[in-house]
Amino acid sequence: MIPLLIGAGVLAAAGFSARWNWWRPKQDGIPILMYHKIGDPPAGSKLGKLWVSNAKFREQMAFLSNNGWHPIVLRDLYAFWDKGTPLPPKPVLITFDDGYLNNYTEAFPIMRDFGFRATLYVVVGTIAGDNRWHDPASETRIPMITWPQLRELQKAGWEIGSHTMNHPRLHKIDLQQVAVEVEQSRAAIASELGQTPDSFAYPYGAGEEVPAVVDAVKKAGYRSAVTVHAGKWPLERLQAMPFNMPRPFVRGDENLFDFHLNLTRGKCRF
Repeated sequence: MIPLLIGAGVLAAAGFSARWNWWRPKQDGIPILMYHKIGDPPAGSKLGKLWVSNAKFREQMAFLSNNGWHPIVLRDLYAFWDKGTPLPPKPVLITFDDGYLNNYTEAFPIMRDFGFRATLYVVVGTIAGDNRWHDPASETRIPMITWPQLRELQKAGWEIGSHTMNHPRLHKIDLQQVAVEVEQSRAAIASELGQTPDSFAYPYGAGEEVPAVVDAVKKAGYRSAVTVHAGKWPLERLQAMPFNMPRPFVRGDENLFDFHLNLTRGKCRF
């Protein structure tokens, strides 16, 4: 009986180690958390992992607050790199991709309760519309944020970055169209918000490892770009490679232990 119990314990421990990255050493660097939608997924959604419930999101923000994490935005990194402006202890970047209305109606009030800011990457061509790049067979069309709401977020200290005009897979379109996507979105945000965005997020992460695509983002005038690859880089590596900044994806089916591992290891699971 005892050998069976020991064997079961060994198997359980092996499974725990295979599922989570708890055994990996803590990584230096600033975690850049990637979110998409806050709230409950619509019935029939096949992309439920993109949704973090209000209760879970509030729990995560409370975890940051209670454990001494200080959310910053990309401009704070530039000030550190350019002028040596000190960063707060345990800095973390909270980012949202796409620009859903629920980022404003659900995430913003919760973050405001904690005095937190975030960086929001918007698909400019869908502002005040819906997420038309999604196949409705897998994800219900839902409302996107509006320009007045973006101005309110900006006034509250949020940073607005570009996620292209139309959310294409940049490595599958010609380079002339890539330039249009990254340049026009930057110009439109600058025109509407009075502040030129310096940060970019690759839709789907597509093109983040294609030199010609990365070069187009640089030529458009951005100072940084975030990817969908999990990980954490120390400040000096972020500064040296600011167009491939890694981000752990915060999934809706994860718990606070996963969240802790994302913050400290750069990823929580395999």
